[in-house]
Order: sequence, then structure tokens, then C-alpha cells
Amino acid sequence: MLVLLDSNILLSALLSSEGHPAKIVDAWRAGRFSLLTCQQQIDEIRTASRYPRFRDKLQPYLVGTMLNHLYGAELFPEPIPRRHTAADSGDSYLLDLIDAAQPDFAVTGDKRSGLLRRRKLGGTRILSAASFCTSILKA
Repeated sequence: MLVLLDSNILLSALLSSEGHPAKIVDAWRAGRFSLLTCQQQIDEIRTASRYPRFRDKLQPYLVGTMLNHLYGAELFPEPIPRRHTAADSGDSYLLDLIDAAQPDFAVTGDKRSGLLRRRKLGGTRILSAASFCTSILKA
């Protein structure tokens, strides 16, 4: 099973070891699914982790460890064909990545981007972290 996790899921897992995002990242690290990512997402997480609102809450070594693990995920080659626009333009690349790579699932917590409202893109189901945990991971 190939899964794309929105950056907000990955950052949320770094902020708290409890909750659905942490369970999802733990399941990935345990080999329960393959993770899809791209260089743009890795760069986004690196940049976001340095924002003032996160700087005091995220431990740099945990961010570094996450980034290193992301390089071991299914890294989609750049450039990703640009075909979609999300309500939050910063998330348009996620729709493009879904379209190009066709993962089984995409998991997001971002209600502004409009990804959750889509529910599906091609053969990819788009779910919240809670839905992915309860219906797919059964956790």
C-alpha cells in the first residue's frame, strides 16, 4: 500500500507522540505501508520546522531524523507535472503528486486546502488522519 501524508500530518507527529498523526507515522516506520514523498515536500517540512511557531516546540534532532527517513521513502522524481490547483496554493503540488504517482491513499488534516472535500483523485482516496487510522490501519 502506497500512502501520501500531507506535511501537516508529519509535522503533527513531531509535535506530539499521541494522536492519529503519530500512529500513522509509527505505522509507516513499522513497515505497514510505503510512504510517497517528493523533494518539494521535504523542503516544505524543513522550512516549516523553522517557523517561529514551531521553533520552540520541535526538537531539531527529531526534525532531522524525520527528514532522513523521508529520503528513504518512495521519492517521486522531479519535476512533477503541474495540472492542479488547490484552494491553498501551497498544497497544489500534493494534488499533482497524487495525480502523477497514484498512491492508494492520501492523508491530510488541512481543511483549507480543499483536499479532504475532494475525497478522491483518480484511484486515490483522500482521508483525514482519524479516518485512515480507524478504517485502514484499524488502530
